[in-house]
Amino acid sequence: MSTEIGNVFSRLEKEQTAPPADQAYELIRDEIILGRLKPGEVVSETSLEERYQIARAAVRSAIVQLIGERLIKAVGKKSRIIAPLTVGDIHDIFLLRRELEPLAARLAAGNVSEELLRVLDEACRRTYEPGNKKGELAFLDANRRFHLAIGRASGSPRLTQMLEHLHNEASRILYLGFRNTNRSKDWTHGHENLLEALVRPSPEEAERIALQLLDKSYEDVMRAVITNPKFKDAQLA
Repeated sequence: MSTEIGNVFSRLEKEQTAPPADQAYELIRDEIILGRLKPGEVVSETSLEERYQIARAAVRSAIVQLIGERLIKAVGKKSRIIAPLTVGDIHDIFLLRRELEPLAARLAAGNVSEELLRVLDEACRRTYEPGNKKGELAFLDANRRFHLAIGRASGSPRLTQMLEHLHNEASRILYLGFRNTNRSKDWTHGHENLLEALVRPSPEEAERIALQLLDKSYEDVMRAVITNPKFKDAQLA
C-alpha cells in the first residue's frame, strides 16, 4: 500500500503529532461540521481556548483559516460567529457542485489512480453508528477525499481548489443527511459505478453518474432539513 493511500486512514492518529495550529483547525472544523458549534453561535479566541484547552496562537490561526473556508464569519472588527447555514446556502453549494463535480469527473476519466480510488471507496463504504463522532468524521473525511482525488485527477489546479473549498462547506451539510441514520450503505452503489466509469474510462458516463450522485445527496439533505425540528427562520441551528 502506498504512503498516499495509507495516509487516508491515519488522519486521526496524526492529529496528535501535527503542529498545534493544524490540530486546532481540525478540531474546531470538526466541531462545526458535527453541529457542536452551532450556526450563529458567537465564538472568540478566549472562548475556544478555554473550551478546548488549546493555545491562543493556535486558535487564532485556526479562526483565520476557517473564516477563509466560510465556516466562521467575521462580524465587525473583532466579533466572530459560526457561519449561519440556511436553505439558501444549501441550494447555492449544491448548485456550484452540480456545475463543477460532473466536469471534474469527465476530465478525470482515464487519469485517476485506480488503487487510490478503490481504497477511498472502501473507506466510504465502512459503516458507522449515528452519534459515534470518530466513525462519522471518518466517513465524511473519506467521502471528501474520494471526490477531491477526482478533482486532482482532472488536471485543473483551479478546479481542484474550488472543489476543496466547496467540500469544506458541504461536509456539515452532508452531515445533516445522515446524522440520524446510517447512510453509508446507501452511497455504496453510486461510488462503485462512478469508480468503474473513471477507470474504464467513460467520460460521459462518469459525468452522468457524478450528477446523479449529487442529486441524490441533495434530496437526502433537503429531506433531513424539512424534518428537522430545530429548523427555524430559514437557519439550521
